[in-house]
Amino acid sequence: MKFKKADEMEISINFKSMRLSSTFVNIALIIWLAVDFINSGKLPFILFSIVCIQNIIFFGSKLYMTNKLSVM
Repeated sequence: MKFKKADEMEISINFKSMRLSSTFVNIALIIWLAVDFINSGKLPFILFSIVCIQNIIFFGSKLYMTNKLSVM
């Protein structure tokens, strides 16, 4: 089974789709975190850690890729 290589337009569309879905998940988790915090008065550790780790991965990889491409 052969796969064709994605062209630039398809890659751009995929990146925009991933960015939108990641933003949605991040906002949904933050809303869930806020609602749970308001209802129980305690900070849900698992939700908080998922949001933090997701943002650390996003901004860390963005910083790494930006530095890697700007050095070239």
